[in-house]
Amino acid sequence: MLDRVSMIEFIVDNPNGQLIFRQTKSWCTDFLDLTEVQSSKMDELFNKQYIELAQVYKKYNTTNSPEDLDALVDVILHQEERFRDLLTPKQLGVYKTKFAETKLASGETKNKAFNNLFFSDEMLVSYRQ
Repeated sequence: MLDRVSMIEFIVDNPNGQLIFRQTKSWCTDFLDLTEVQSSKMDELFNKQYIELAQVYKKYNTTNSPEDLDALVDVILHQEERFRDLLTPKQLGVYKTKFAETKLASGETKNKAFNNLFFSDEMLVSYRQ
C-alpha cells in the first residue's frame, strides 16, 4: 500500500495532477480496446476519481490518522469497483489476466503504474477483510 500512497502523493502534489492521473490510468488500460462510449465514460470516471482521491488524500496527509488512511483505502477500493463496472465480461477477463503479467515484469514503468493505480482480485479480497 505504501507504493500506492506514494504514487497518489506524487500525482496529487503535481499542479497537473488531474491530467496526469487521467492520462496514466488511460495509458495503463490501453490494452482493453475500449469502445468510444467506454472511453468517454472512463475519461469522466477518471476525472471524478482524481477529485475524490485528492480530497481524501489531502485530509490523510494532514492528519496521518489511521481512520483517514482507512478512508483513503476505502475510496481506492470503491474506485476500482466503479472502473470494473464499466468493463464487459471479456474485458474484465483480460484485465484480470494483466495482473499476472505485470507481476512477472513488475519493474517496468507501465506495470508499476498499473499495479499502483488498480487492484487485482486478490488485493480487493485482502483489503475488504
